[in-house]
Amino acid sequence: MKKKIIVGLSALLVANIIWGVMAPLLKELLNTGVMSGMTVSVVRMISCTILFWVLAWILPKRITGDQPIVMKDMPLVLVGSLLFIVGTQSLSNMGAEYTYPVDAAVCCSTTPIFTLILGAISYHKKFPPFLKILGVLMGLAGVLIFIFATAENPEMHVTNPLLGDTLCVLSQVCGAIYLVFFIGLVSRYSCFALMKWLYTLSTICVLPFTYGDLVAVPWTELTGKAWFALAYISILGSFVGYLLIALAQKNVTPTVIAMCNYIQPITAAIYAAILGLAVITHENVIATLLIFVGVWLVNKQGNELKTE
Repeated sequence: MKKKIIVGLSALLVANIIWGVMAPLLKELLNTGVMSGMTVSVVRMISCTILFWVLAWILPKRITGDQPIVMKDMPLVLVGSLLFIVGTQSLSNMGAEYTYPVDAAVCCSTTPIFTLILGAISYHKKFPPFLKILGVLMGLAGVLIFIFATAENPEMHVTNPLLGDTLCVLSQVCGAIYLVFFIGLVSRYSCFALMKWLYTLSTICVLPFTYGDLVAVPWTELTGKAWFALAYISILGSFVGYLLIALAQKNVTPTVIAMCNYIQPITAAIYAAILGLAVITHENVIATLLIFVGVWLVNKQGNELKTE
């Protein structure tokens, strides 16, 4: 059990650091004006679909763990793809167009609130233990400090932060629904097989509606920095990040997964400060401590794997 917890938490740590760095990179890419948030999301889906199928073809199954999806599970996988891939990625990318990068990372850390409520309704039928609630609230307090204490650059093309923040929060509602209600599906299939089909079905669903915008992108006008950001977002932020979350989902509870989202604003704030887009203050240090104590309290309440 301890080994499973270590594997799960390690996967969560790496995934959320990747996503924290991705927030400022995504904002810089969107600021170029060559593509919208939705277009970036489609590129992410297509890139991951290609990567999963190529690796499934060239690598042995003993390495990838690839396996066929039972036909009766395909409708569930389709709904999962709309929630976990289309919902989370598209809404968060569109939200990043209108708000600050650190704010976007902060809003994408609200999953524990929705996970806690949905988990209580679907599994326990009663409110979660006090320490778990306290851990979530401490993490939320840390996030709120980030919102009000992080100094941002006003020249970041922020046009409607309220809309942007709302879209980012809605993206986390989609993620929370998936984390809580699709744990049985995750337990039946390997991480690789499930993510391959989640991305494949999401691409099939979205591409017909976004093909025109995709081909209209002036690809030759993208700078080397923009290509790097797009590659980071598509490969590390999507392929590696979501594969790590699928691995974590097999080893720790949905609330612990959601709580580790609080690592994102810490990483985003540090990276944004390096780029000159934010300033790290003593309030940020206090927020960091609140977040990690919150994670510890949730983890202390137990990490048993819940299945259907």
